[in-house]
Amino acid sequence: MANERALGLSFVYAAQTWRQLASIFGEQDARALFALTNVLVVFGGSKDPQFNREVADLIGTVRITRTSWQTGTMAGRTVSGDDIDILRPEEIRRLPERQALVIAENGRPIIARLHRCIDGRGGRILLAEQQHLRQQLVSRPTGRLAPDELAATALDEARVRGLTDGREEYR
Repeated sequence: MANERALGLSFVYAAQTWRQLASIFGEQDARALFALTNVLVVFGGSKDPQFNREVADLIGTVRITRTSWQTGTMAGRTVSGDDIDILRPEEIRRLPERQALVIAENGRPIIARLHRCIDGRGGRILLAEQQHLRQQLVSRPTGRLAPDELAATALDEARVRGLTDGREEYR
């Protein structure tokens, strides 16, 4: 992925959970894949506290100023700075529906509002076309060959194209 990125190629992948990636690729390769990811889009609902903590760490912190006032004979003011998470892990888990946290390269993280492709007028048209196509598929005869007929047809075509020596026979 790192080499292809320099060539302008992009990879898009999706995983429902971090554990899903780790179970498919193994922990080390899943971490490598994650490290090479240019744009991370995180939706709410993750129940993996370690993953949510890592995302919060990736987003970073912000320094806030705290001022304390004391009254009485030793009156005064104390100013201190604290670093706090921009988003805490539990806030990442509680991202509302149709919102996603987007972390892109060196840019600042954003929370994006999302719209489904089936929303609005265009969505109604898309759903109607989908329903129409499904009805066409249900009412259309399949015209499919039985497996043995399909194999015999494929073998005949291979013979016509000279891909076999003609001695093969479908069994």
